[in-house]
Amino acid sequence: MDRARLAELLETHDDRFAAGRLAVLGGARFRIDDGSTPAPRLASIYARRDRHTRSRGMATLGFAAAVEALRAYGDRPVRLGAVEVDEPPYHFQLFLAADLTAVIACLGVDRSAPGA
Repeated sequence: MDRARLAELLETHDDRFAAGRLAVLGGARFRIDDGSTPAPRLASIYARRDRHTRSRGMATLGFAAAVEALRAYGDRPVRLGAVEVDEPPYHFQLFLAADLTAVIACLGVDRSAPGA
């Protein structure tokens, strides 16, 4: 997937998607992983990660909403992607439809926070 297409997929959503989109358009590194994982498995994993980040006091953006979106996506497969911003250090986790036609969910984690 190229930069322009990923930015296009991120443009029709809320603030956390907009922040990821701005990072992509600003030249941030991004990747889309090969393979897919069932949405319920990712929802379970990221629910645990949400609890972990909150317990460590890490600043996040849209974690709970991303978990809910994964739960609502049913049993369908999801591909993972990421956008990495150096300054300020931020990680956007992307959850995409397996056919790469939509971004199902997006969350952000401040990597400068304690415990990041």
